[in-house]
Amino acid sequence: MIIFEKNYNKKFLKYVRRAIDDYNMISPRDKIAVAVSGGKDSIFLLFCLKLIQLTAIKDIEIVAIHVDLGLDMNLEPLKNFCKKNKIDLIIEKTNIANVVFNERIEKNPCSLCSKLRKGCLVRVAKSIGATKIALGHNCDDVIETLLMNILKIGKFGSFSPHIDYKDKYVHIIRPLIYLREDLIKDLVEKYNLPVIKSTCPEDKKTTREEMKNLMFKLEEAYPEAIDRLITSLCNIDMKNIWKQRDNHF
Repeated sequence: MIIFEKNYNKKFLKYVRRAIDDYNMISPRDKIAVAVSGGKDSIFLLFCLKLIQLTAIKDIEIVAIHVDLGLDMNLEPLKNFCKKNKIDLIIEKTNIANVVFNERIEKNPCSLCSKLRKGCLVRVAKSIGATKIALGHNCDDVIETLLMNILKIGKFGSFSPHIDYKDKYVHIIRPLIYLREDLIKDLVEKYNLPVIKSTCPEDKKTTREEMKNLMFKLEEAYPEAIDRLITSLCNIDMKNIWKQRDNHF
């Protein structure tokens, strides 16, 4: 079981609860499918939601879903964690890695992989009657996506904390959006949560890594840059938005 120490530091849970409350992410009797890749963010999300279930919102059900891409990852630590904490774990085996790297030989394999994983996740979640799908994106991911959209695509925006895909009958929630990546990393180490080493050949080679480096440089030059960028997503000046076009030049 998850160990509750007498001096258990629940401060980080406050930010998870705030995100949940701000964006009405969880309702009574929800069945939440938690996407667990094996990385630090997704296992930390599972950890947080289990704590919230045990201490606050007790009438929710939590199920972990791992989409096995076919990359030969050691899932035993994840299986043991879920078993000890009485969390149902579904491992959905796929050939996504073979499709992306061998059949399609994509120039941008991450994009196709993401679409295929998401499609599989939604299908499995719907098959078990899940009302919400929880993803482990954190505050840094929000800013990286914002910078990618501005610099690579030419649009202002990031992913939404809570999306209702009415056509797919599914809700996507992101309860970690107020937590920085470094804090999550520290807490994962503190509570000895199982992180599975990525075996993806494209790991650390993505545009997102470029944005991560840019974000660090921004923060060095302007210490409050991340807070300001997050705030800007909530405070769009509608009066001064330009006419929407694909290209102004």
